[in-house]
Amino acid sequence: MKRIGVLTGGGDTSALNATLKGIALQAEEYGLEILGFVEGWKGVLEGRYVALKPDMIDENRGGTLIKTSRTDLRKVEGGIERAVENLKKIGVDGLIPIGGDDTLTVGAALSQEFTTAFVTKTIDNDVGRNAPEGERVDYEEIINYFCPGFPSAAARFSSFVRDLHTTAYSHERIMVVEAMGRDMGWLALSGAYGDADITIIPEHGLNYERLKDLVTRRFKEQRHLIIVVAEGLKDEEGNLITSSPDYMDAFGHAKPGGCSEVIAKRLKGDLAKQLGTSNFNHVIPSYLQRCGPPIELDRDCAIALGRKAVEALYRGKVNHVACTRRCGDRIETVLLSLDEVLELDEEGHVIPRKVDKRFYDSEEMNATPEGLEYFKPLLGPKPMPYRYPVLRIQTA
Repeated sequence: MKRIGVLTGGGDTSALNATLKGIALQAEEYGLEILGFVEGWKGVLEGRYVALKPDMIDENRGGTLIKTSRTDLRKVEGGIERAVENLKKIGVDGLIPIGGDDTLTVGAALSQEFTTAFVTKTIDNDVGRNAPEGERVDYEEIINYFCPGFPSAAARFSSFVRDLHTTAYSHERIMVVEAMGRDMGWLALSGAYGDADITIIPEHGLNYERLKDLVTRRFKEQRHLIIVVAEGLKDEEGNLITSSPDYMDAFGHAKPGGCSEVIAKRLKGDLAKQLGTSNFNHVIPSYLQRCGPPIELDRDCAIALGRKAVEALYRGKVNHVACTRRCGDRIETVLLSLDEVLELDEEGHVIPRKVDKRFYDSEEMNATPEGLEYFKPLLGPKPMPYRYPVLRIQTA
């Protein structure tokens, strides 16, 4: 093995350059040449690449130096064959795709024809497998504890939610905050680490009557509320609350988003008179959740995972995935076979990892203690929520 290719596909994250840095550093140690294919699978399809050196890559900068796209080679006529032909023509001996479920779905198909190793990446945190079912959660049995990029997004989003409490309290606001997450609620669940009063995730259809009851009771208790919803929130029939009918990506996904506004307006229409407030607001941080520099844990793990992927190819461990694993309150990196990490459906598409049922209470519409514990090694000990003193209001 003399020459390795790498690509980044799908949405960008804060930790992609850190993964590229690890790949470049390990390749340099092994005396291997690294080629970065520009714009993900599109670059492989078109044969566009750049030579990568460690000093080109800033691991503390978010996004991806070699850019990205949402390209599905399986939907391009002869796409897989053309990609393999280009790789061989350029003299690439092994390929490292970095991506989420869609990028790795294409990678799994290509791996049947070409030497491949993988690193996961997604702020949705939906690549891997949950711990075996049972009353007790064995966190060390979670396969791929988190995907690089997720800890930084979770830290940022939970901070947004925690900070919003000050303005919600000051104006007696009910604020609906929208997290990214088309199908899975991992990022929304991190809002509970920021003391969200209510958290609603796509894995459970929106029970609006239950939501109204919770909002009514809790607002009367504390006179302000933060509600977190995932952008891919669905109704009880499984339909997206909101989506753009004019946009469909290469993998057949409609663009979600805007459900926070819909829910805020509906709650205002139903509860404003009863609660005595018209302060129903919605907040959509959008791309602010995935941009900017990685947190230290995310950066360091991403570098280690990049190194692991190069090691896999160099030592002949093809079709392996560089993964994170929890050990006590520490995170370590391991190499696992593709079959251990990814579950595929009949069409060969990666089945995304849902939020563990033990992490969410659908009656209380929020994270369970087990769900909060999941975030401890990622975000550190959960800060104690600030409790405002009771105001003894007097009148003239």
